[in-house]
Amino acid sequence: MAYIACLVYIGIIYIRPGEIIPGWLGFPFLQIAGVIVALSAALSFVLEPRKFANLPNDWCFLGFSLAIVLSRPSTGWFGGGYLALLSILPLVMFYLSVRLAVRNERQLRGLVAAVILFTLFQAGNGIVQYHTGMGLGGSTAHVRVEYDPDTGEEIEEVKRIRGTGIFDDPNDLAMSLVVVLPFLFSALLAGDSGMTKRLLATAAIGVIGYAFVLTQSRGGFVGLAALSAVYAYRRFGRVTAVIVGIAIVAGMLATGPSRFRQMDSADSSAQGRIQSWSAGLQMFKSKPVLGVGYGGFGDYNRLTAHNSYIHAFAELGAVGGYFFVGICYFFLIATSAVRDVAGASRSRLALDILASGVGVMACALFLSRLYSPVFHVPLVLGAARLAITPGDHQKTPFHRGSDWLVVLGLSAGVILGTYFIVVVFARWSGA
Repeated sequence: MAYIACLVYIGIIYIRPGEIIPGWLGFPFLQIAGVIVALSAALSFVLEPRKFANLPNDWCFLGFSLAIVLSRPSTGWFGGGYLALLSILPLVMFYLSVRLAVRNERQLRGLVAAVILFTLFQAGNGIVQYHTGMGLGGSTAHVRVEYDPDTGEEIEEVKRIRGTGIFDDPNDLAMSLVVVLPFLFSALLAGDSGMTKRLLATAAIGVIGYAFVLTQSRGGFVGLAALSAVYAYRRFGRVTAVIVGIAIVAGMLATGPSRFRQMDSADSSAQGRIQSWSAGLQMFKSKPVLGVGYGGFGDYNRLTAHNSYIHAFAELGAVGGYFFVGICYFFLIATSAVRDVAGASRSRLALDILASGVGVMACALFLSRLYSPVFHVPLVLGAARLAITPGDHQKTPFHRGSDWLVVLGLSAGVILGTYFIVVVFARWSGA
């Protein structure tokens, strides 16, 4: 029951029925599903007690969530903590429901399959939107006109598809497509895949790949390059990974639209990102402990941070930023071959989850998506895989006390690295 409720809840997060069928607009589907999934998960835990929230991944996520709730009261707005809790409740419920409901690998793979289906729906809807002018729920493509920076003449009109609900931004849709690609790659390439499975995987990759191109997302492109390199390296070796990475970058720069090629110091989009990063550093400097508050970045800068990591430190301070970096760090430890946690080096599922997570973390370098459930999909899948895998034969400990110092060092690296980039870019652009 808890597992089915979890799948339904994730389905409603991905596909907002009220935005697809106008007559259902305003009906609290997500709230009702949230109550059901909470009750079913609690009942499941009572009937069959088990370890829960026992991984450093979980501790970091809960610390991150707590920092969100406390960040607004720390600025003097005590009611903001309640509003922040309501805002992030779907994300918290999503994470906790997956951790409580998934009990074995079959269920974990079923969850992955469901996410792929939900993503295909959004991809297909975007393709229809691109070719007909309107998708389900009246969704339309985002149109942006590109101009020549020297002459001011129009170069081209860029149409970028988007989805419904949390995928209303083309970048969000692109990131959701990045999440599922590694699983489809394995379905296509695995030696034990039958002909039917490979045909379905090929068709799905075609749909998602085409929709990905139509999103015209530079952040999504970075995520695709990163996940492809990691996947190729783990599966085929270093040489193949380098070749794949170069081929993807060269292909997009050579044949992609102008917004992919115009990535220099004169690009207004790049300028805006760097200025936002600089503003984020100033926010962190002004309120270093708990930040300027959840959702407060826009109060200090007209543009969003365009970087999930600096966004975390700006809005949630050192506390929230530390736990956000910790979520990413322990995910990499749990799914990579570094410590071979729960047989990660030999697990195809671990490889798929790793590549998916690297993809979204790379997207997060240029997108502010730290509160999006889509960003956390591979991260919670990594924790779930670890939780359901027996650790009897684990020789190298997953969690070490020194890991928390490493996270501290990485957190400092985020701040110092961003500062270095801002300074270098300012000098390069002559600002």
